[in-house]
Amino acid sequence: MTEHLAQQVPHHQPSVPGLPPEHAPAVHAYANTFCAKPRDATDLAVQVLARGSRQHGPALRTALLADVRRTADSWLRDGRHGLLRAEFRDWSKRAADSLGPVDTLRRVEHSSVLLAAFEQLPDQQRAALWLCLAEPEETESAARLLNTTAEFADSLAQAARSRLVDTFLRVRAGRTADPQCLRYGGMLGAIARGTHREAPADLQQHLDTCQFCTSDLKLLHTLAAGGAEDVRPLLVDQVLVWGGAAYRRARSANRPTSGEPVTQPAPAPSAPSAGNGSHRAEGRRRRRPVLTVAVTVAVTAVLTTGVLRLLAGSGSAEGAEPPASTTGASIAPSSVANTTTDTITLRDLSTGRCVNGPAASASPGSGPPADPTLAACDGGETQKWQVVRLTKGAVALVSPASRFCLDIEGNRVAGDGMQLRPCAYEQGASAPFPEDQAFLPKATADGSFVLVCQDNPEISVGVRAGKLSMRTTTLTGKEVRFALDDEAANALGL
Repeated sequence: MTEHLAQQVPHHQPSVPGLPPEHAPAVHAYANTFCAKPRDATDLAVQVLARGSRQHGPALRTALLADVRRTADSWLRDGRHGLLRAEFRDWSKRAADSLGPVDTLRRVEHSSVLLAAFEQLPDQQRAALWLCLAEPEETESAARLLNTTAEFADSLAQAARSRLVDTFLRVRAGRTADPQCLRYGGMLGAIARGTHREAPADLQQHLDTCQFCTSDLKLLHTLAAGGAEDVRPLLVDQVLVWGGAAYRRARSANRPTSGEPVTQPAPAPSAPSAGNGSHRAEGRRRRRPVLTVAVTVAVTAVLTTGVLRLLAGSGSAEGAEPPASTTGASIAPSSVANTTTDTITLRDLSTGRCVNGPAASASPGSGPPADPTLAACDGGETQKWQVVRLTKGAVALVSPASRFCLDIEGNRVAGDGMQLRPCAYEQGASAPFPEDQAFLPKATADGSFVLVCQDNPEISVGVRAGKLSMRTTTLTGKEVRFALDDEAANALGL
């Protein structure tokens, strides 16, 4: 694999009020792995940091880095793809070929067992783990962000490391259908921790024929007992999904000003490599996978490290085989409680206009339709929204014109835009981040209603600068309210 570093004068990196200053160099360093020119990387970083200034929490660093990746991915489709490195464009194309053209990046993130386990850690543990073990010489930063001592921050990172092993095994069990691999999961953890010195004969026989469990054992051993020089690349490369190696070099090259642009290494071979070196983002409220995934162990391995290593080029490949097809995945608790044929119109009270869901293109592989917009109310098909009742009082809103669902674009924080994406309730266990489509309808005293994000009740669907976006629920004006008539009240159960 070829590597080449482009040593250039870094572009000006403006500070962002409201953000801890230590985050900006990391965001600029990661942005440089996506953009060939320093000025474009700065534009990408500034866009992310501006959004990040509205977020809070100790785990903000990894949320910002995830936002860099997702923003760069959005540039592929908005006319700025030429600003991105050819390596990232090629990576994305291979991912789309493997996983489909719709929500490709989120599907890659969703397929990672290690990333899912990392996101399920408490915020403080994620922050300590990343800053003390994934970033070089940032233990003092972790102590400041966590308002504690460097010694306690380091001990918290070690505790998080142990908990990550447990969480990885739990997520792995939920995504493994093969009974043999499921049976040996706990034993793999015990061997990795050293509580079992040798593998029993039956496990050893299984490891001789199962490359997936062999890869998991290697990963678990690194997490549980590996040195810092082994843990850092594992965490960085898998949590960042793409560009981890270049980010590590950039962050280590010139501390503390680590914004020098780095060219991403040449892409890995096009076939997925076996093994399970296994995301949403954290932010103030991290994305929580809420669907229990029941897929074959082949998919666990191939779509986890197979896809990640195929795309990220991290570590060695131990063999290659094509992705296996998924088994029938059951729909889990956050899915459908009651599918109805009721439709409503979303008429925004601040503008008097209706939310319009453009129809999808009939061309194969054309991807999702354009983002929803506000238009003069005409009662047409594109302004109807079918109500699908989910569990715990939430609803999903389906555009009959496209059969796509209203979806939050981003990290489920104020300022996120809205988009149309394949409906999570129809995808079952394979749906990436179904929380982006779950809204709690709430009636207001003036005969209107609001749509509150179920996962983050501090934001609701609203209008800002004439566009549909997530607004804070502290707002009480018309910009977050929709007209409530009898038809909508019945459909929404209000």
